[in-house]
Amino acid sequence: MKRFAFLPILLLLSAGFVFSYDFGLFLDQEIEGQNKLFTYTPSFVPWFSWNGGRGLSVYLSGNFSLEYDNSDDGIDENDGWRKPAILPELSWFALSYRSGRGYLIEAGRLPYTDALGVTASGLFDGLRFETSLAQGSISAGLFYTGFLYKETAKIVMTESDSVDYVKPWDFDNFGNYFASRRLLAGFRWDMPLLEFHTLSFEVLAQLDLNGRDEKLHSQYGEAQAEFFTRNNLGITLGAVFETVESGEGDFGLALGALAGLRTEVPGSLNDSLKLTLKFCSGPWNDTFTAFTPLTSFTQGMVFPDTFSGIGLFSADYSVRILPSLFAEGIVSYFVKTFSDSVSDGNLYGGEIWASIAWQPFDDLRASLGAGVFFPGLGNAYPSGTDPMWKISAGLSLSL
Repeated sequence: MKRFAFLPILLLLSAGFVFSYDFGLFLDQEIEGQNKLFTYTPSFVPWFSWNGGRGLSVYLSGNFSLEYDNSDDGIDENDGWRKPAILPELSWFALSYRSGRGYLIEAGRLPYTDALGVTASGLFDGLRFETSLAQGSISAGLFYTGFLYKETAKIVMTESDSVDYVKPWDFDNFGNYFASRRLLAGFRWDMPLLEFHTLSFEVLAQLDLNGRDEKLHSQYGEAQAEFFTRNNLGITLGAVFETVESGEGDFGLALGALAGLRTEVPGSLNDSLKLTLKFCSGPWNDTFTAFTPLTSFTQGMVFPDTFSGIGLFSADYSVRILPSLFAEGIVSYFVKTFSDSVSDGNLYGGEIWASIAWQPFDDLRASLGAGVFFPGLGNAYPSGTDPMWKISAGLSLSL
């Protein structure tokens, strides 16, 4: 039996002669200040990759970070610096097999984004399959969310999810670390249209596995068309339709749509302009309800609401000033797509954001961004609500 104990060591020592591998460390420093909160987050991301030949490969990365918070919200238990704790997180992990015949199978913690980018986005635990066809490509995936870190996953679909999301966690209450337990299955078909255009269809199903009376199951159908002209003009049109079933037996429908235009700006500068229009339903009546995505990411850089019962228009201008220097400016306006008794109007207000990124070397990057959201440009917030602002800075180094 003892000779078998030396087998893993022998394989490890001989791997360098047969296989190829690489590893490294990514160091990231982030500083963020907003109205009454200052945050500093240093992160250490070790990674390892291994290519076993014949289409088999492994990639593994982890994230170890500290979060230093300083609050000034007037609540005694929140004000001042909080004691930081080490946050461990498994990042991207993929065991992949790519066949010479053109199909890919992956297992692990994998990146996934739906066709429109409005329903689910991030890293998910599960399986993924992709293959090429004569008419485009198809992909399918099956994912579970219950082992993800809740702050990264941002899965908040019900009131119970909201309560669990804000609960603090530590190593004595490690159960509060995890995201809402849900199963996600999806199937997607991307096909070419004529010479320059593409058409995508995707169906998704989300199953609530939290074991609570307040259940929420949902299904999504998405379609997106992208058109590209010879003069560098891109047009995107998309729609999403959702069906929702709750634990009480209620059934609802929801919908959303987006349109986008992107063009290279004429002139000597390497710059472009992107216009985006997005819309989704709110709680309109007993049949049509608020669109509820799996992942709840904010729709503005400062504006705090997610893609549910909201409409927005944004203009994004970006320019590469130097090969290593990139700048971007975004102007957005947000509206509420439903009426309620809490606010008088449906106009949230406008936001401006500007950022600059400098990358003199492949392994070094610095960034700085700042923006303000103005509730006074709308009528949904109470009169006299102060502007919301945010400043963020980052420094990344790859070793």
